[in-house]
Amino acid sequence: MVERMRNSSLLFAVMLMCGTASAQPALRLKGLNSYNAPQTHAADPPKTLRPGRLHRIVQFSHNPDEFELRKLENLGVTILSYIPDYAFSVSVPDNERLTNFDIHWQGALQPLEKISAEFGVNRAALTAVVEFYPDVDGKDARAIVMNSELRLQENADMLPNHLLVRGSREQLSRLADWDEVSYIFPASYELTDGAPVHACAGAMTSQGSVQQAIPVIGDGWDGPGLGSATLNYAFATTTAQLPADSVQAQIARAFAQWSDAVQVTFTPSSNPNGNQTIGILFATGAHGDGYPFIGASTLAHTFYPFPENPEPIAGDMHFNDAETWQIGVGVDLYSVALHEAGHALGLGHSDVPGDVMYPYYRIHTVLMPNDIAAAQGLYAAAGATSPSPAPATAPDPSPTPAPSSPLLLAVIAPPSSSNSSPISISGTVSGGTGTVQVYWNSTSGAFGQAQGSTNWTIPTVPLIDGSNTITITAEDTLMNVASNSVVVNYQAVSPTPAPPSPPNPPAPAPNPTPSGPDTTPPSLTILSPATTNYYTSASSLVVSGTATDNVGVASVTWATSNGTSGFAAGTTNWSTAAIPLYVGSTTVVITATDAAGNTSWRSLTVTRD
Repeated sequence: MVERMRNSSLLFAVMLMCGTASAQPALRLKGLNSYNAPQTHAADPPKTLRPGRLHRIVQFSHNPDEFELRKLENLGVTILSYIPDYAFSVSVPDNERLTNFDIHWQGALQPLEKISAEFGVNRAALTAVVEFYPDVDGKDARAIVMNSELRLQENADMLPNHLLVRGSREQLSRLADWDEVSYIFPASYELTDGAPVHACAGAMTSQGSVQQAIPVIGDGWDGPGLGSATLNYAFATTTAQLPADSVQAQIARAFAQWSDAVQVTFTPSSNPNGNQTIGILFATGAHGDGYPFIGASTLAHTFYPFPENPEPIAGDMHFNDAETWQIGVGVDLYSVALHEAGHALGLGHSDVPGDVMYPYYRIHTVLMPNDIAAAQGLYAAAGATSPSPAPATAPDPSPTPAPSSPLLLAVIAPPSSSNSSPISISGTVSGGTGTVQVYWNSTSGAFGQAQGSTNWTIPTVPLIDGSNTITITAEDTLMNVASNSVVVNYQAVSPTPAPPSPPNPPAPAPNPTPSGPDTTPPSLTILSPATTNYYTSASSLVVSGTATDNVGVASVTWATSNGTSGFAAGTTNWSTAAIPLYVGSTTVVITATDAAGNTSWRSLTVTRD
């Protein structure tokens, strides 16, 4: 894996000049309905936050040389990444049609072609990783997610152009309409549960890491068709953190897993610079390939096979010695080597959580069935009985572990009628997987998150005149959902009739109770921070202000674009708890609700350095 690569003219020229096609090659992207069928332009112009430029795929009829690509750049085209075969992901002025080039096809993917086919069919709610094109600003990416009404889940371990979101299929479809979105695929259990993870940005080509939507790079070491290959491997250096023989044994063990699946042999060698040799190197910082390791943020990077990369660097695997390498726990050397060896064979990333080739590492003991199938799409199977999918008893955890018991939600029902507002509701949750959160919403338009989990309470639920249906929903890490609803009829207590008026009645009260239904929303003011665009280096923020209403303010709530929410303390003068902030922009929405369910809101954008 690797951070987005810098230009390297040597690698660039070698890759582009290798081979000559006898026929127009396929465009290898997971989402295309047919790799070999020419694609058409999207029927409608895509939505974008930055009018004037659009993202396209440009596929040449041949391997373009460096001169042709420089001509593209002179027209204002930004080349973002390589797409096999003969194609590039680009950002282009939206009025530029690139007519003076030998181009086989150019256009944008249809929205549905940006959504992985690996999403299950049984869930209405999904947790997904959204990949944006590498030139999309992080603030724009977050704004697009919010516009699509998806819930953003923060995770500091995500790749820079990835965001973790939760929502419905319809919301994901709306998200795919945006030009800035490259691909959407299922999130792993580790990501949804908030566990620390290490990301792999993909193996190297001269144009940088390829997109998640690319299943393979090139035809493998055996060339077109399903053949066999003989590779050497040699250690340039090992790490001092582990015994050298243990390092060599773990990496040889990883190679052996792939040899059990396909007809590729790995033979030890003493020359890491030989052709068809996987050179293995442990290093920190700059280490001679032009792509230095920055701290411990990148575990390893690998170069795709020849001819996508030139010899002798093709297939080489470099490990970051600034990381703490272990065996069987923590950053497990075998598991990382197993993943990187898949890249060295030509595989891209899998969309299936739990696969070895999924872009976020986990500890593995064997290849998963999808990994084996992907490798057997490049190379001949190791034999009729040799490929060994993961046995049912393998100790490797299931990619999406089932809950130990069904998710159950119990509500301690409040009285079916009330003459006071607001009310409180409480209950319990049992079963489910991982962290369970409880949310509520009401026909009054009010909503929020309950306090607690196993034993939860909603301290303030405002009611409107008449029937109020309050729905409580529990949701676990795997998006399993349990819901219950209660109905409360509310009728305000009539005021005590006034005594007969004297001959000269006093002046009317300054704020008489209005007749008829209350339709006046509260007045809401944010006093601190004093600006709607606030910058801070702090990890949290307290927001305070005032709220007034012609009858009375029932509650003041807050919610953020990070998915957090809560109740403010007080109403006329209110103050939130410390609202957590992540690096980047967070939108905070404050909502005031009166007893009749009328609401008003104010928002501010907080940017943490």
